[in-house]
Amino acid sequence: MRDIAVLSDAPVSWRSDLLKFRRYVDPLVSVLTNPKTETPFTIGIFGAWGSGKSTLLGMVDERLADKHPDEFVRVHFNPWVHRREPEMLLPLLSALRNRLNEDPGHRFTETVRRLGAILLNLAADEMLHRLNVASVSMEKIGKLSQQYAETRGLVDSQTSRLRKALQDEADALAEQGKKIVFFIDDLDRCEPDQIIDLLESVKLFLDLRNVFVMIALAKEVVDRGISVKYRPFGFPEPYQAVIGDEYLDKMIQLPLHLFPLATTEISNFILSATTAELVKPHVKTLERVVAANPRKIKRVLNLLTVTEAIIASTPGLESLQHDLVVRLVVLRVQSPDLFADVVRRPALLCALELVYQEKLVTDVLKGFQDRFKTEAKEIQELTRGYRGKYDFFVPLFADSAFDAAADDLPLYLTMIGG
Repeated sequence: MRDIAVLSDAPVSWRSDLLKFRRYVDPLVSVLTNPKTETPFTIGIFGAWGSGKSTLLGMVDERLADKHPDEFVRVHFNPWVHRREPEMLLPLLSALRNRLNEDPGHRFTETVRRLGAILLNLAADEMLHRLNVASVSMEKIGKLSQQYAETRGLVDSQTSRLRKALQDEADALAEQGKKIVFFIDDLDRCEPDQIIDLLESVKLFLDLRNVFVMIALAKEVVDRGISVKYRPFGFPEPYQAVIGDEYLDKMIQLPLHLFPLATTEISNFILSATTAELVKPHVKTLERVVAANPRKIKRVLNLLTVTEAIIASTPGLESLQHDLVVRLVVLRVQSPDLFADVVRRPALLCALELVYQEKLVTDVLKGFQDRFKTEAKEIQELTRGYRGKYDFFVPLFADSAFDAAADDLPLYLTMIGG
């Protein structure tokens, strides 16, 4: 058996850019390096799960390292890794300190020392806060309302002092010819309240001269976080989306939305990224049915690569129709709910095909009885549930031949993971 090569989910580099992300990279690098760009400046990279946000952040970082190595302190922060932390500011500032501490010339020793002192103070404040909360008795609760105004003033004062301390450090780095760039990724994997907490920390403490922030976001996840945070205020549902827009508008100066992949980009990526022989004759089918999402395309190609090896190594599978294999793999990746029901009732696959090819009417039981006999009612009900659920069903079933291979469908499904 020949070696199997599959695709990783890791962000790709500048030098292996099959999806032309460099069309975003050069303009973004130009914004960051142009001396006329005023700071603070925050760039939001918006896109769905798997659309390439991490890849874009990595490519910008790589380009800055290659072409402008002495102009930036590049800090990467993954909030999901720190999701167990009570708040995100400590690990965020720790990432900056650690990055400065890695400098081989030890040019930032004094800044590292001062950041260490800031972090110690913050950690102490957090510990004190926990002790105070734990030790509050019922008798003390009545006094808390009287202390609120004074406490609020203290918090505001601490915030101002911390902002000033961080601004001083950013200015000190700028005097050495360095600006700070924070790359914040995987935020949309965090809980909604953590997402908002981090965004607020960024706005409060990183909105500084000589500081850039690039943050990858899925807009709908931010909206969900906003709705969780502001639900107690009783805002109407439609207004919550408006709040999300206004919230991001106040902190992001450049919102960049990743374009969906074009058909030609999908086909070029498929042909360049896989060695699976069964894929090449069916690229046109994949163009029409696969989601325009790099991560999902990789999953489809990986499963097709392994499935091809299974077919080649198993006697009796040489007669399987590769076109059906391709369509079933896409279905397995993009509609796991339907695939699970099809494994239980393979006839459902035939029913959906007949409905989409207008050979069967969803609401007419007799047609189902003629074709599916004792399974008719269950198949009809399942078909109703899935009819129109996913857009890619239209091209997937439009010219498929599942019904003609009905007797062999259990074999196909078992091989693919049913």
